Amino acid sequence: MLAENTQTSNGTYSASAIPSIHQTEGIESFFDIRWTPSYTEKFRILITNKSDKAQTYQIQVNKARTNRNGIIDYSDTTPESKTSKYQLTQMIQLAKEVTLPAGQSQEVEGSLNFPQASFNGILMAGIHVSEKKAEDNQSAVSNTVAYNIPFVVRGDSDVRPEAKLTLKKVSLEAFSSTQSSLDIGLSNEEATLLKESRFQAKITSKKNDKVIVQQSSKLDLTPETDFVYPVKLPKNLPAGDYQLVLKVTHGKDNWEFKRSLHVTGAEAKSIQQRAGVKDYSWLIYVFLILGIIIIFVILFLVRKTKKRSEGWKNKDE
Repeated sequence: MLAENTQTSNGTYSASAIPSIHQTEGIESFFDIRWTPSYTEKFRILITNKSDKAQTYQIQVNKARTNRNGIIDYSDTTPESKTSKYQLTQMIQLAKEVTLPAGQSQEVEGSLNFPQASFNGILMAGIHVSEKKAEDNQSAVSNTVAYNIPFVVRGDSDVRPEAKLTLKKVSLEAFSSTQSSLDIGLSNEEATLLKESRFQAKITSKKNDKVIVQQSSKLDLTPETDFVYPVKLPKNLPAGDYQLVLKVTHGKDNWEFKRSLHVTGAEAKSIQQRAGVKDYSWLIYVFLILGIIIIFVILFLVRKTKKRSEGWKNKDE
């Protein structure tokens, strides 16, 4: 369900969760706490400096978001939407920095302040721990070590909100340096985790109903977040009119989104260039010009031969 304690490790330090009193039974590697109205939950994380010198660590609390690769990301520092009734990143109080001597460990305590009202949704955030770099080394290329500890809060009511998924926009984008994609912007508008949602996308040509692309995926969609579902496009996609149909299934919930698309000549050329497809359309004009030249040469030779024949005929008379 969750990308737990993701990191790029060089062994200089570690960060982990210390289960709280109201931790969900059986879960120890990240925080999974039940909503308790009008209560302040205490929790702790353990940071260990394994290096031979003092080190400062930065601690961020970020909203959990499903990224365009289909992975739950805890490192995105974009603030939560103010339209959300409860912003978990604001409910959690935790030190932003901690400095540890060489070879030492420290339990960093934080608090989670619950409002008075009950809650039936799910909120998700992540505690992002990273080494603080010296100011004169901020631009240096390095293998940054980062630990992400998921932080889940489940409502005190087990009746979850009715899921609501909406289509925001569709646009042609670069999926990678060599491939383009049709990025489908969606929004999970309720405070509910759409776990293992099945995506089925199909793009057809309006000209002949030919299926251009079919793509299936299974994703976990984080609560109250906008995200992008990219559909990879073929490298030789021609200009024209297309129809997109996206079906999303989560348990008993089903959504179907349709959108008409028009790919211009310039967009098709950009897709092909990004994929390394060489444009040989200029050869058409070359062959056309050569054909015209050959026709003129043939006509010239025929006319010249005809005149020469007529000249010989006049001499014979």
